[in-house]
Amino acid sequence: MTKNDIGMKAGNIFLLLLEKGKMSIREIGDFTHDKDRIIFLALGWLLRENKVRLLDRNGLLCVEINNPVAESVIDNLYNRG
Repeated sequence: MTKNDIGMKAGNIFLLLLEKGKMSIREIGDFTHDKDRIIFLALGWLLRENKVRLLDRNGLLCVEINNPVAESVIDNLYNRG
């Protein structure tokens, strides 16, 4: 797996989180069919870019989009002329 592959996976997970909202690692795996190690690499990419944040919900690791990032992405998607 190359750096580009991981970046593509990160992009896919980012779009999934935009669509679905907060998700657990298991839920991300159920939707993407990726192995945990690939998901964690992609999430590391997104965390490094400050696009997502991790949450502990009663021992369950969840991921969600950082709100300012989401607002910026949505604005770019819908306000381009």
